[in-house]
Amino acid sequence: MVSSKESLPIENEKSSSAESTAKNLFWTPGRIAITLIAVALIVWYGIAEWRSKGIQPASGPVVKTGPKTAPAITAPAPVVPLSEQLRNTALKTLDGHSLKLSDFADKVVVLNIWATWCGPCRQEMPELVKVSNDYKDRGVVVLGLATTYNERDDQQHVKDYIKAQNVPYQIIWDDGTLAGPLVEAVQGRSVIPQSFVISRDGRIVKHFEGFRQYSDPLSMRQAIEEALNDKGKA
Repeated sequence: MVSSKESLPIENEKSSSAESTAKNLFWTPGRIAITLIAVALIVWYGIAEWRSKGIQPASGPVVKTGPKTAPAITAPAPVVPLSEQLRNTALKTLDGHSLKLSDFADKVVVLNIWATWCGPCRQEMPELVKVSNDYKDRGVVVLGLATTYNERDDQQHVKDYIKAQNVPYQIIWDDGTLAGPLVEAVQGRSVIPQSFVISRDGRIVKHFEGFRQYSDPLSMRQAIEEALNDKGKA
């Protein structure tokens, strides 16, 4: 007779053999492949989520490195008063005339920073022409602002473009003297187009970054009407 102690190793050996056989039956080539695919998908999804939440590098004020065109965003900037110094800064137009923002102290000013090569700027310009024509008898002045660095100092090219587009309003030819401080005042980004609705008393009451064809024209006209109806300075 064999003792119970001697029979234990035999039982353990049988049990281990059964477990090994079961594992071999479970991990078939098909299940291994499916498991690897599932793990790869989980890893890929995790990487995609991490990338989608990545922080984009911040942009500073308008600089002379050629600003990018902006995604269509209407910036929710608060009312920002312009300094007397900025309002009295001497500027030049494409035609060589001198002007200052303070020259339009009794007007509502719509000032648009743009460039000839900028697609959204080209889309927006006809709307600004309409605004100029519709509001010129109601105390509104539209001003375009082209920068020397955006246009590679090619003033004639800008003149030719303006003439071809039948733009009726004045274009400021700026080296950054006005564009930079305006964008800094609203803590804007280095992008174009940008438009500013400025009240009679020199406050930026609406700021636009980019151009949304189906909403910005209406929003701009609403801001103009509000500025015209402001009794702070009639």
